[in-house]
Amino acid sequence: MTQSDNLLILVYSRRLASLGARPTLLPMKRTVSLIALLVLAFAGLISFLIWAERRPPSHYLSDLRTQVISSPRPANSQGNLLLVRPQLYPSDFQSTAQLRRKLAAALDQAQQAGLLTPDTLVALPEHIGTWLLARGEKAEFYQARTRQQVRDWLLLGNPVLATRALLLNLDAERLDEALLRMKAEQMARDYQQLFAGLAREYRVTLLAGSMLLPAPYMQAGELHSGDGPLRNLSLVFDAQGQVQGELYSEPWPWRDEGSMQQVRLGEQWFEVERDWHAGHPQSRLRLPAGTYGPPLFLRGQLDWPIGGATRHIHLIPDNAEQASDAPGSHLLNIWIPAT
Repeated sequence: MTQSDNLLILVYSRRLASLGARPTLLPMKRTVSLIALLVLAFAGLISFLIWAERRPPSHYLSDLRTQVISSPRPANSQGNLLLVRPQLYPSDFQSTAQLRRKLAAALDQAQQAGLLTPDTLVALPEHIGTWLLARGEKAEFYQARTRQQVRDWLLLGNPVLATRALLLNLDAERLDEALLRMKAEQMARDYQQLFAGLAREYRVTLLAGSMLLPAPYMQAGELHSGDGPLRNLSLVFDAQGQVQGELYSEPWPWRDEGSMQQVRLGEQWFEVERDWHAGHPQSRLRLPAGTYGPPLFLRGQLDWPIGGATRHIHLIPDNAEQASDAPGSHLLNIWIPAT
């Protein structure tokens, strides 16, 4: 073999080597690029989860004004019924401590007026507990002005819970319900702790309003949520903060089935009649003498975030007759005649 032949072989070998190396560089570059994208995506996900969990403290000013509407106590009275129409806003539900502060301010006014005794039944309105789903959310949630914004911030602020809830409730028509279910167990605990604490602190019998929970049940004296259909439940707490009687619940969406919750105050019995025909959820209590008290409902600004109700239903009534033009919460006192 001549020297020229060896030179040709060397050049050819190098050419083959260079041709073979180029294809292997492309997969390597693609791999490096893919790894870089995965790292960036993972870093972005971690950053989002950290952001979603952050709940920086926010300044909050609540309107604690309360208007007490009551006639002088008659000589033959045997206790009283105190209807609380609290003026509530989404920001009042940032924590159970803030909601308690708002309700306690109203009850303090009643106490100063001599309207809270062991013979007092305090009644709170429908769905005051349902908005406990707003507890512990990001500051942007409480600034939401539409139902869609409420949904969006619930999703963004609870990505892990929301993912699990949505996987279990894939029907898009039930998105609002899925969002409630993701916080149902927390809501059950908050409801019982908050309202049992108020009943115990003020030494009154407390009809704690209502809230939505999936298949609610009591176990060892504690309220829990189940996995079944939504129900509108209501509990009564005695002056020791213990649940009085059985858990009462109604179908959701609401329909008139003629059933009524019964509440005992000493030797007297009251019945709670719920009604949505006015265009907003309200309740009326039938007194032992057979007469009815004024309708009980929420005041303030709370949009309705839960699916299942017809669109003309509003949580806060627009045109309901108010007991007073004064701002703040309204307390309507009714003296119970002795039997």
